[in-house]
This record gives sequence, C-alpha cells and structure tokens, in this order.
Amino acid sequence: MSKVAKIRLSTFLKALSTSLFSPFVSLYAINLGANNFQVGLISSLTTLASILAQFVGLPFTLSLRRKLVFNLIFDSIGALLFIPMAFVKEASTLILLLAIQAFCFSLPLQIWNEVQIRAFPKWKRGSEIGILNKISGLGSFIAYVFGGYLIREYGFIYLVFFTASFLGITRNLILVGMEEDKVAFKSFRAAIREVINFKGFKETQFKRLLLARFVFNFAVSIGSPMFSVYLIKNLGADSIQLSIVSTISLLVSVLFSEAWGRVADFIGRREVVLAGLPLIALFPLFYAISTNMIDIYIFTFIAQMGWVAFNIGMFSYLADISKESPQIYFVFHDAVAGISTIIASMLSGHLAEILGIRNVLILSFYLRIFSIFFFLPLGEKKGSIPRGLSPSASPHAIISSIESFISIYSLVFEETKKNVIERVLKEIGKILRRHVK
Repeated sequence: MSKVAKIRLSTFLKALSTSLFSPFVSLYAINLGANNFQVGLISSLTTLASILAQFVGLPFTLSLRRKLVFNLIFDSIGALLFIPMAFVKEASTLILLLAIQAFCFSLPLQIWNEVQIRAFPKWKRGSEIGILNKISGLGSFIAYVFGGYLIREYGFIYLVFFTASFLGITRNLILVGMEEDKVAFKSFRAAIREVINFKGFKETQFKRLLLARFVFNFAVSIGSPMFSVYLIKNLGADSIQLSIVSTISLLVSVLFSEAWGRVADFIGRREVVLAGLPLIALFPLFYAISTNMIDIYIFTFIAQMGWVAFNIGMFSYLADISKESPQIYFVFHDAVAGISTIIASMLSGHLAEILGIRNVLILSFYLRIFSIFFFLPLGEKKGSIPRGLSPSASPHAIISSIESFISIYSLVFEETKKNVIERVLKEIGKILRRHVK
C-alpha cells in the first residue's frame, strides 16, 4: 500500500473512531450528573490540554529520528482511553479522562501534520488535503449515524467505547512500517533553542496570521457555544433535529472538500480562505433570524461551505509559509487559536445571561465581519501583493471582490459536478466490464 493510501485509510479510521463517541460526550456527561459548568468545562479543559501537549511534545518531536513511532504510541494510548470511559460513574472522572485523552492525542499531533505536508507536493497539496477532509467527513458521517443509533436505542453501552478504541488502534497499526522522509537530525537541546528562538515571529505574514486567527476565533467562539442552546430553547429543536444539523455539515464536507482543495491549488490559498469568511460570518445571523428548523437546515448547508473552504485554505496556507519547521509554526498557530477560543467560550455563557442568546449571536456576527479585515493583508508569500479579494474599501475594490467571490464559488460547483460525473462514469464502466466478462 502506498504512503498516500495509508494516510487516507488512517484518516478514515481515525474519523470513525473519534466520531463514534465524541459528538455525544456532553449527553454522556449529563447522564452522569454533570451540571452546566461541568459540561462547559469539557471543551475548555480539552482545548487547554491540547495546547499544553503540543508545547510539551514539541522539543521531543523535533529531535526524534523516528517521529512516526512517537505518534503511533501516544495516539494509541489516547484510543485506549475510550475503554475506561465506559466504566466511569461520575462526571468529574469523565472530564479528567477526556483531558488526558486530549493530551495524548495532541502530543504527537504536529508529527501527523508534518507527515501530510511532506507526503504531498506543494502544487497539489490543497487537492490532497481536500480529499483527506472528504474522507474524514465520510468516516464521521458513518460513525455519527451508527453511534447515534446505538446510543438512542441502547444507551451508552460498552460496544460504543470498545469499537471506538479498536478503530483508533487499527488506524495506527496501518501506519506501522510506513517510510518517513529523512530530515536533518537535531539534539534535544538544539530543538529547545529552535523553539525559544523561533524565527516565525520575525516574519510579517506569520504575525499577521496569528493576529487574524486570534480575532477570528474569539469572534466565532463568542457565538458558537450558544447555537445548540438557541435551537433548543427558541426553536424547540429535539435530538433528531440537532442530529440532522450535524449530518448536513458532514455531508457538505464530503461533497465539496475535494473541489475546494483543487480550487485552492489553482487560484491560491488566501483567496479560498477569504471566500469562506463571509459565509462563516453570516452563520450566527442566520440562526438569529431563523423562525423554524427548515431555515436552519438551509442556512447550515450554505454556511458550512464557508467552513470547508476556510479549513482547507488555512491548513494549506500555513503549510506553505512554514518552510523547514512546520511543527513549530503549527504549534504556535494552534496555541493562539486555542487560547482565543477558551477565552471567548468562557465569556459566551455570561454574555448570554446579560444580553440574551439572540443578541450574543448578533454580536458574534458583527465580530466575525470585523475579523475579515485582519485576513485581507495576507499575501500568498512573503512580500507578495494580495490579489483577488482586495484589502481596499473603494467601490471598485468592493465590486471586484464580489465578482471574485462569485467566480470562486462557480469554480467550486463546477469541480464538484465534475467529480460526481467522473464517479458515475467509473461505476457505469465497472458494471459494463462485469457484463462483458
């Protein structure tokens, strides 16, 4: 099996493993008697554990000769932790296990990112990342439907946890023996010095990116914790309707990820990131003005296209500017994004009590619009002039940006249609070949 094939299969199994239980973790915690504070603590603690793990593991992952072994060991430990979760009796114990699991999963996370970056050539990196996103979305969709059915019919039975653990370990077994790209060896001390003297902070593009991510994640996380609460309290949504919302998001990822990846390779990562931001900004406004769940389903489909574009474009953009030390760039980027998310998530509940949930969603909309301006100065490479969506606010620039936005989405729909037609023709060809034989 080729390296790319192993990466794809491993990604699929990872999505199956994590999505079998993770989407229902809040429900499990509530069943164990968790209060609202403890439910909110799950997200904050796991995010904090993830940030700490990446910083703690960074010197090790930079200095190891066989980096992939480190990834396999700790990712497998994280998968094994699903098993004790099946036997917990208290919400506090579950939260502790989730934090430890997040730490284990995140300790080697940047090794996995680097494996992907080095496995895919720059000229088609966006396409390959798009394919991985599609594969991950498909795995998550299958696991979500299967896990949701089991939990609704039988509750949180042992089968859910043991299956999640088995799939996670199998995911790592597939990667055993996979060839690693040779990189210059550095000592542990040299790795620490490289982190301390990180050169990325002297690069204008990276500093702009960090600022943009901090503002953006703050704007997003002020509103996102209230989405499900708003649907339940204001629109009377039940568990089935909430599941449909999540399912639509996964299907959009499966349908459009590959197309967005190809477009990112063709027109540039920055343009794809910017094309996704307006739809992401409109998401909380869509929720605030919705009067029924049909509106929510339609708006989720539209806005999720923006998230697919943003995630693929951002990963590819960061990979392009990270040069010879992608792990360090990704760690600092993820840390800034994570810290901003924690701060905003903690504020979200308090603001909802003071302003009301609808007003918090509208506030998130305005902040998301504001955050777009921090992405406009980014260039495709150091010293390049931003093209496509212009940072200028002149009437000509605005019209040009709208035209660029429409043309980008037209390309995405064309690529998606082409992908579907190609697959249909392949299936027809297989059927015809069987009949001929």
